[in-house]
Amino acid sequence: MDFLGFTTAANAQKYFGKTYAATQNVGEFYDLADVKVEYTVMGTTELGQGFRSLKKVQEKIIEQANEKVADGVIFKVVEEVTGASTIETETANTKNNKKSATFVGGSTTTETKLKKLIATYIKYV
Repeated sequence: MDFLGFTTAANAQKYFGKTYAATQNVGEFYDLADVKVEYTVMGTTELGQGFRSLKKVQEKIIEQANEKVADGVIFKVVEEVTGASTIETETANTKNNKKSATFVGGSTTTETKLKKLIATYIKYV
C-alpha cells in the first residue's frame, strides 16, 4: 500500500520524550478511544517523508517504540496543505459572418499537500 508523501530515502525519526524499562509487546492504536487502560504520554515522533509504504513506516515506528520501551503507539495520519497554484483559463469563440463573440474564463487551483504520520508513544500506568 503506497503512502503518498513518503520517498525512498531513509530518514531517521526524531523522537522527543522519555525512555523506560523493557516491555514485551507494543500495542498499536489508531484512535485515542481504542486505548482502554490508563496511560501517560512518553513522547512523539513525526514522519513527513522517508518511506514508500505505510507498512514500512509502521514497522519503523514499532521498532523505535521497542527501543524507547513504550507499551503502545497511537498512530495518526494528517494532511497538511503546503502551497497552492492557480491556472487561469480563457476560451474565445467567434462565429463566421457574425459580429458576436463568446468568451469563457475561469481558473483551476491545485493544492500541494504533504501527508505526515504522527506517532504518540504511551506507557501504561
